[in-house]
Amino acid sequence: MGLRRTEHGIYRPAAVRLRVPGAGPGAVTPRAARAVDWERVLAIATAAATCSTRTAEQLDAGWMQRPRGGSHAFSLLVALLYAQAVAHRLPPRHVIAAVWGRGVDMVDNWLAEARRRQVLGRDPLAGRPGRRTDPDRRGPLPPPRPPGRLPSSSGSVGTRAVTLEDLPGWPDWTFRIEPGFRQGIVFARGWAIEPDITHAAGWRTHLTAKTLAAMPLDDVFARGLAALQGNTYLVMDRAVVGEPGRGRGAEHLRQVTGAYRFALAQEQPPLPLICVLWSVSYKTAASWTSKARRAGVLTARYKPLPRLRSPAR
Repeated sequence: MGLRRTEHGIYRPAAVRLRVPGAGPGAVTPRAARAVDWERVLAIATAAATCSTRTAEQLDAGWMQRPRGGSHAFSLLVALLYAQAVAHRLPPRHVIAAVWGRGVDMVDNWLAEARRRQVLGRDPLAGRPGRRTDPDRRGPLPPPRPPGRLPSSSGSVGTRAVTLEDLPGWPDWTFRIEPGFRQGIVFARGWAIEPDITHAAGWRTHLTAKTLAAMPLDDVFARGLAALQGNTYLVMDRAVVGEPGRGRGAEHLRQVTGAYRFALAQEQPPLPLICVLWSVSYKTAASWTSKARRAGVLTARYKPLPRLRSPAR
């Protein structure tokens, strides 16, 4: 994980990498990436870099997702981070906000709750001068691009990874897929996200669990593996149809119809293409096309070419 030092000397996650270790079995998939408890991983890394390794170990040992209504155990974790932030001459509210990826207004509620539970008292040294932060040595920010003139998504295929940039809705991030090969099959052995510092917003952005959950991982893995396999057919379809949405409304039927017609134009069976684009089963793809026909959006039909019979001997 890559971290970036922000204001007040607090570190925030800015890049992550998920990889199958060594030459062991397994592959990185969108489902595996979503299964990671990113809120816990990001919180522990932030606490270790900002405060100390001991603080991160205590946070990991007592970790729990915040339940509705709060809990005594969660208030103890808030009090722990508050005390460690004060000991390191850091603003406690901002440290807690960075660890959990929340706003300071939410942190104020947590602190008030911890005081009601009598696990956090008043800090008599809260008003002392904070630690001085180092000057910003990153250089001048890149010039902002004019609105409405962001480039279309692009990618490059290297010997070690495929890099995707300027994905729709995510221009400030760069995605990378590291290939693996097993029995002639290409799969994703590694996956990484890092900010695109060519954009002004990407220069200051940081990662949160909410941001990772909203990223188009299905689209990233599909484009990356298609580029690794030299599958220009799938890459072209991504450019025509766009990023497959998660909703199942009218826009979804329009995208399914667009993928169906694109496959017909290439004289390819449409349902397998829909299965790959949305990572669904053949049965689900067939139900989507049937729904599109009932809605009157899809009218074309795929007619497979007749098989040629071999002459009788």
